Amino acid sequence: MRRKIEKILALCLIALAISFAAVYLYFAVMGRTILTNQLKDITRRKVTMGYFSLAPNLKLEIKDLDIQGLAKFRLISASPSISAFLKGKLVLNQLTLLQPELFINRTPPDITEARTNTVAIVPPAAVPAPLSLPEQEQFIPFGIARLNIRGGKITFIDQTVSSGSLKIVIQDIELSMKNLYLYPASVITAFDLKAVIPWRDSEEKGKVELDGWVNPLKKDMRATLKIKDIDAVYLYPYYSQWVDLRKARIERANLNFTSEIHGLNNEVKADCRIELSDMVRKPLEIGEPEEKASKLTDAVLDNFKAQDNGSVKLNFVIKTKMDSPQFGFDNFKAAFEDKLMKGRVSRFRLQDTIAIPMRTIQTGVQSLTDLSRAMIDGILTLGDDIKRSTAEIFRRGD
Repeated sequence: MRRKIEKILALCLIALAISFAAVYLYFAVMGRTILTNQLKDITRRKVTMGYFSLAPNLKLEIKDLDIQGLAKFRLISASPSISAFLKGKLVLNQLTLLQPELFINRTPPDITEARTNTVAIVPPAAVPAPLSLPEQEQFIPFGIARLNIRGGKITFIDQTVSSGSLKIVIQDIELSMKNLYLYPASVITAFDLKAVIPWRDSEEKGKVELDGWVNPLKKDMRATLKIKDIDAVYLYPYYSQWVDLRKARIERANLNFTSEIHGLNNEVKADCRIELSDMVRKPLEIGEPEEKASKLTDAVLDNFKAQDNGSVKLNFVIKTKMDSPQFGFDNFKAAFEDKLMKGRVSRFRLQDTIAIPMRTIQTGVQSLTDLSRAMIDGILTLGDDIKRSTAEIFRRGD
């Protein structure tokens, strides 16, 4: 009896080994074609791949992957967890992306021309039939134990700005992340990000640093964000409707932004600071009268410098939710108004400095405010578009 059981077990093991070998050989030979076709179906783009390798331990390596007009990868290396796979989860013990490059193009929404001089007759509404909601799609739980990105690059082209187009490049992206799981798991997700933003054909570069941790299950987090040497003049198309840099005589303005972010039980508080690190004003020509916008800009700068020992900085607080983060300009505006009131500036009235957008176009009073706002709007816009573009890729495959 014992020998029969041993023979049965041996036959089962042999059958499993043969099955595994057959499946492995199939994917090792056909994996490149299968993956390329899947990416074509998902992205609706031309896909090319230079090298594909699948080791017996299921370690995957892909080289020179190009999804036309969307993304490029010099190397993708992934090692799956066999134990997690047996539990019905797709978990990668390690995922390394070498020199990934992502392209994002933001275009204006399509405008449907409305017909004029027509009357639409709306028939009485019929009683709606009961709605049958589609069954919720089931996705395989996915996670990454260790994620490493080296030499990454994001090229963002915004065609919705007033100037017609604005290009923002984030390069030299270095990211290390641990315990990234897209399903409920009691883990701490730690991250460390560094990147560079070249301005004006790489003559000047901004630096981005983000590090911290988050507990998605408990909705706790702590992070520090630093962005140095932001070229506010380069981002002028984002706020050109609020301020006239020519009238304010601003040729160059560099900003630094820091934020200490704390979250507990879904309540997030971010202590933020914006500091003007460098500003160059255009000198007046001989006999040229100084416009009101320029005078008020001088007054605002003098007010801030008097309160901060010669520096120009503004502190404000953002409170939001971790599961639905939102940023409003009211926090920044209130802090700006409060600082001006504390300065007790007598050369101009407070209501002149906190003007509505139309009045700002005329006077250029909010130069400092809108330079800072442009930095925030530009970064948040880029982040939102990266998130939407990535989600769109996967939605197309549904």
